[in-house]
Amino acid sequence: MLGYRELETFNIDFISLNDASVIIENNGEHLREILLRYIDYGYWYDNLNEGSLNFIRKIHQNCPSVEYLSLLFPSTANHFREFETLLKSCQALKSLLLSISTINKEETGRELLKILVRSAPTNLREIRFFEEFQFTLKNLETFFKNWKNRPALTILTSDPMYKGDDYMKLIDKYKEIGVVKEFRCDSEINIYYET
Repeated sequence: MLGYRELETFNIDFISLNDASVIIENNGEHLREILLRYIDYGYWYDNLNEGSLNFIRKIHQNCPSVEYLSLLFPSTANHFREFETLLKSCQALKSLLLSISTINKEETGRELLKILVRSAPTNLREIRFFEEFQFTLKNLETFFKNWKNRPALTILTSDPMYKGDDYMKLIDKYKEIGVVKEFRCDSEINIYYET
């Protein structure tokens, strides 16, 4: 395996999680951006559970300087534990794009918000997500209340549910007090980081 010791950006449209894990293990020390596009991974990737678990581990073991990160994983207890370890280990993290395969969207959303409040680095300023999980009004308000003493957060989603009146009132309330910088619903293609 070739080593690229000074590699700072790992941005690729399509690669297996196992191959990406090897690259990160061998070249992760200086990586600032790990931006993989996860379109259709869940549909064809036979070993998503093990591959994504290993991928998360390789990041938190080898990439202390990562600032921009896209992750795909199923909503298992093991994955959430590794994700929380990653948040604690990667203190430079500024922006996070999440794609979490799940059956129970609300439960996954609730668990994700709890982990973010508990363990997100103080540098985290942006969260991007698709429609795989959802935040109830109650859970989102609890999250915003607990995020109060941190820098304002930008949230980008492709889920039009958040354009509803109740959500917009809640989001506007927390924009006014400086918890939310921006909350935007956009197309999936615009949720991904620009290449």
